[in-house]
Amino acid sequence: MTKVICTGWIAVQRDVKINYDLENSPLQIRTDSEVGSNETVMLWFLNAQGYNAGGVNLHFSSPPQYLLYTCSTSWTKFPADLPSETDKVWKITLTRTSGVPRVVIHCNNSEVVNVTMSGSTCYSSSDWSTLWSRNVDRIMFIWWDTASDYYRQAPVCTGLKTEWTSTIETTTQFPVAPGTVVEVTCSNSDAVNEGSSEVTCTTGTDFTFSKEPKCTKQVHTCTTLTVNHATVSPSGAVNEGEVVTVTCSEPERYVLIGNKQVTCQFTGWSEKPECRKCDNRYRGWWCSGIYPDFLYRRSGVRFPDPPILEESAKGIRLSVDSAE
Repeated sequence: MTKVICTGWIAVQRDVKINYDLENSPLQIRTDSEVGSNETVMLWFLNAQGYNAGGVNLHFSSPPQYLLYTCSTSWTKFPADLPSETDKVWKITLTRTSGVPRVVIHCNNSEVVNVTMSGSTCYSSSDWSTLWSRNVDRIMFIWWDTASDYYRQAPVCTGLKTEWTSTIETTTQFPVAPGTVVEVTCSNSDAVNEGSSEVTCTTGTDFTFSKEPKCTKQVHTCTTLTVNHATVSPSGAVNEGEVVTVTCSEPERYVLIGNKQVTCQFTGWSEKPECRKCDNRYRGWWCSGIYPDFLYRRSGVRFPDPPILEESAKGIRLSVDSAE
């Protein structure tokens, strides 16, 4: 077995089984055959057990033709003109969508074949669907291949840059070919991309861009909290996550109803308290300090905040939420 070297070209050897994961790594083949020479690229695909899994043949006839092994039994003229250069780099890509194989062939970066295999595109009498349903784990240039000179794994982009992955995401399925434009967005909905929303793959995890994508979390600011008959500390606008404290300005006349600490949240302030005027005897006692002292003497417990008074048919009920 010949082991694939990912960098640089490897001289082709015939009838040698080469470990190669074609479905994840497009294959490049170099040729210098002229059109009309009748030389041929003869490439077979094999699964891990060595069974045939299809193949691609390229014929330098005039006009040039191709054949997808077992999908058809006769040569087919390329649907697009080949580049005029004698030196050619072919790229063979095999993908599957819901198990259906698709073969794409490029020549000098120009797409010349794009076939999704089905009963209408494969008309061979052989069982092409069985062969092409097998995973491709090896490739082999068979002995009557007269055109293939070198091969290598085609350069691909394998994913986003490592330093991006914690804050940036994409719906693009990797690997993709160099030159592919990839759309990127921020992973968090409350973040803003201050750079390019599109980047272009070069190779590996390298990309080019007009401005490097950078997602910055939006910081929400709450405007000044205003509570009648109260002071708020700190005063002025604050950022999300910060806490302010509300104190009634005249404790002998107003009682704080609600939580004295209010938090700035992404959606705005948390529940806002109020300073309510002491307008009944129980609130008056509390505001004057008489009732808290009475409770302290009776229970030994100091109540730092005024209670909530609830009106009912039976009278006024004193409700204390917390105590020290």
